[in-house]
Amino acid sequence: MKKAPYQVPECKRIRVLIDTDCHCEADDQFAVAHQLMTPKFDVVGIAAEHYAKNFGATSVADSMQQSFDEAQLIVDLMGLHDQVKVYHGCDRQLPDEHTPVDSEAARFIIEEAMRDDERPLFITMQGATTNLASAYLMEPRIADRITVIWIGGGVYPEGGYEFNTINDLNAANVIMDSPIELWQVPMTVYRTMKTSFAELYEKVRPYGKIGEHLFDYMVEFNHKFTPYLNEVEQWKPVGISEAAFRTIYPGGENWQLGDSPVVGLMLTDHEGDYTVEGAPRFELETCRYLLRPGNPRKIRVYHKVDTHFILEDFFAKIKYYFGD
Repeated sequence: MKKAPYQVPECKRIRVLIDTDCHCEADDQFAVAHQLMTPKFDVVGIAAEHYAKNFGATSVADSMQQSFDEAQLIVDLMGLHDQVKVYHGCDRQLPDEHTPVDSEAARFIIEEAMRDDERPLFITMQGATTNLASAYLMEPRIADRITVIWIGGGVYPEGGYEFNTINDLNAANVIMDSPIELWQVPMTVYRTMKTSFAELYEKVRPYGKIGEHLFDYMVEFNHKFTPYLNEVEQWKPVGISEAAFRTIYPGGENWQLGDSPVVGLMLTDHEGDYTVEGAPRFELETCRYLLRPGNPRKIRVYHKVDTHFILEDFFAKIKYYFGD
């Protein structure tokens, strides 16, 4: 990958550790590539996250390995195989809120968090929170040395089924109860990151092997799994017509780049687009929020992001780095 066209003041540069369930769907890859193309970020490593037994995975361990393989492919396609390492994550969910699952990724999170470096460490959580929760349970001192942006949680204030939360509810509750600085991007926000296949064909696919892969994988996933998603009960709103159902996500020729807000929030914090709330917990049976407005443990909860800013930044960077 060629040299950046500008330099970022050192006082604004940050370390970034990406935690991603990179193979379960088709949006993680865009967010991973975007972070790797951003001069402000020093991506110190990528942690492969499981996505339980979903989207064809035969086991939790298998889903983590598929995430590892896909993240490694992204790194290779961008020509960064000798610069960015991918780490194997936890091969199962937390059995409870007190017992960590040891893994290469959890230990790397601890190592990087405890390393002396004046640049802040952001951890971008693009899936379940098993690796991070395990790291925290293994070494609680990391809590005041990291800032976590989590793509997850249902619609406020009710909550309910949400993919990244349901894949490890114990881990999500560990993070909510910890003193870790947490910026939450719930489903109401991340699902606004809409883009069309026509836009991606024009603005992404022409640019290198990475652009080709990002587009082609998404189209392949759309054909393979959209029929499956249409049969999942949680994805089918009650009381709508068949005509209306055929327009809801996934709509057939569009997708949500739901993990990409992590990039936008590290570029600029979107002041005014979040509130500071008492950290909730999640009900294990329903995934609903157990709100705790008086909780002294506070988190940021985002209510919107600048989708145009995030998408245009990505399009400009992939064109610069991988165009002719």
